[in-house]
Amino acid sequence: MVELCKRGFAIHHSGILPILKEVVELLFQRGLVKVLFATETFAMGVNMPARTVIFDALLKHDGHQMRLLNPGEYIQMAGRAGRRGLDATGTVIVLCKGAHMPEYLDLVNCMMGKPTKLESRFRVTYTMLLNLLRVEHLSIEDMLQRSYVESASLRQALARKTYLKQMDELLATKKELDCSSCFPEGRQTIVDYYDKLKAFLHFRANLWSELFPLPSFEKFLSPGRLVIVCLPEVGGIRLAAICKVVINNM
Repeated sequence: MVELCKRGFAIHHSGILPILKEVVELLFQRGLVKVLFATETFAMGVNMPARTVIFDALLKHDGHQMRLLNPGEYIQMAGRAGRRGLDATGTVIVLCKGAHMPEYLDLVNCMMGKPTKLESRFRVTYTMLLNLLRVEHLSIEDMLQRSYVESASLRQALARKTYLKQMDELLATKKELDCSSCFPEGRQTIVDYYDKLKAFLHFRANLWSELFPLPSFEKFLSPGRLVIVCLPEVGGIRLAAICKVVINNM
């Protein structure tokens, strides 16, 4: 490793000693390592930019089988290309060795796909609750608010609060509704109309249950009779003919 670093080369993977990995990272940050052969563990570094990132392949072994890099893994590694303040653009190269060429759709999904959504593994257990009760300055609510599982909910709550404030401001700019053209008698007429319409809809819903027990109603619903049917789903009133009468007594 010493001889490689003297020549500007280095390797970085999970199989080498932690102290050696730290030395390689420091040398890379200072620009003393020009070419670094690394696995994706190096891409997890906070400040490890490079001028060019080269992928030996877009396939990796996940412990069970070979699979294509997901968008999040590709972005994490390819995003190292381009040093702030030094490079106008970064370069990313994908090697195509031999006759094997990645499929176009695989490349699009890998490079332009939606990153995998992070899910919190935080779970509230009885042991955790007992430990929190022993700490006076930390409540259970504070613990939940600091967890990643609640961060998305907090962001949504803030967005809803902002949206509600915008709607309140927009509503304040609107003039009060004046229906004097349709109801010259005033607002009370609108209230009465609403109450009567509400009562009508209520009685109409119970109309069939009141009509079915009547003997004359069964005679009225005889095959061949023309009826007018209101069908809101088709947007209007339709003329129909009774073909068969089936009464459900349930």
